Amino acid sequence: MLSIKNLSLGLGDHHGQLSPKQWLQQYQKKCQKEPPCLPSCSTSCSTSTSSGYPLLSTCYETIGDDMPSVWHCAKYINIPYRSKLTERIEPGQTLIIRGKTIDESKRFNINLHKDSPDFSGNDVPLHLSIRFDEGKIVYNAYTKGAWGKEERAKNPIKKGDNFDIRIRAHDTKFQISINHKEVKNFEHRIPLNSVSHLSIDGDVVLNHVQWGGKYYPVPYESGIAADGLVPGKTLVVYGTPEKKAKKFNINLLKKNGDIALHFNPRFDEKSVVRNSLVNGEWGNEEREGKNPFERLTAFDLEIRNEEFAFQIFVNGERFASYAHRVDPHDIAGLQIQGDIELTGIQVVNNSPSQ
Repeated sequence: MLSIKNLSLGLGDHHGQLSPKQWLQQYQKKCQKEPPCLPSCSTSCSTSTSSGYPLLSTCYETIGDDMPSVWHCAKYINIPYRSKLTERIEPGQTLIIRGKTIDESKRFNINLHKDSPDFSGNDVPLHLSIRFDEGKIVYNAYTKGAWGKEERAKNPIKKGDNFDIRIRAHDTKFQISINHKEVKNFEHRIPLNSVSHLSIDGDVVLNHVQWGGKYYPVPYESGIAADGLVPGKTLVVYGTPEKKAKKFNINLLKKNGDIALHFNPRFDEKSVVRNSLVNGEWGNEEREGKNPFERLTAFDLEIRNEEFAFQIFVNGERFASYAHRVDPHDIAGLQIQGDIELTGIQVVNNSPSQ
């Protein structure tokens, strides 16, 4: 996937003979020499520190000057992970955590803290404890010197699996998804604006931590800042089709209004239509491939502009190539319409070949 590449550790199949601690130590040692690649942050994101803690650094401003949205990421990730947020989390923003558990994992924890990334008596607005030894996820908050009532649910993550955990902030709750499926709404027990730090610890390997986004209107339309979506750039769209979604579409626009790429998932037809509108006329549709989108299931869509074609990825998997029918250097706008909830939009530099 664009936003994270799997890191080859060079440990072969011998990690099964190591204790979790030894395996993690070797992973972290290797990462110091070959840190995980974050193409979306590779050109402008540098990790700085404050009071000894790494910052989730501001990496880039995303699409459009009219509705700017700043995203933040961490590039070098060790366990335990402690971070001070550069800005307060706001409603509509999403924290994305990707990683991998190990075969001997017992549990790992994700905590949103007030004032410091530790348990020194300060409030913890959200505590997620992913417990393999109990087969449960425990949700809780720590306030006024005491833990509140636990909320428990089945743990959908398996030992040894990759995972994608997303925590979206709202005015009254955290909306939590695992591997693109919503699993929990946790009502705020402490005001959202109190969150200032993040910590992650336990039996886990982290390769990506990022937060940003906002509430987006649909239909959505914006210009693309700077030089537009020129070759060498990638558009990333985070979203979720609605419960009764019939279709949605993403249009990449030229300055004259032509549509360089019309990307149109259709649920009733179980297809994804790709086309272009040039001089007021639609070209031949391309429909190859199954529709990879599901209702009420979050997705990451990447449209990578290369010299001869758009390369399209859905949730990290190559979906299609679409040969350019217009000048790929003249893409200046974006439209998103239809039955979809948008959670994030980015324009980033292309990652190395996968």
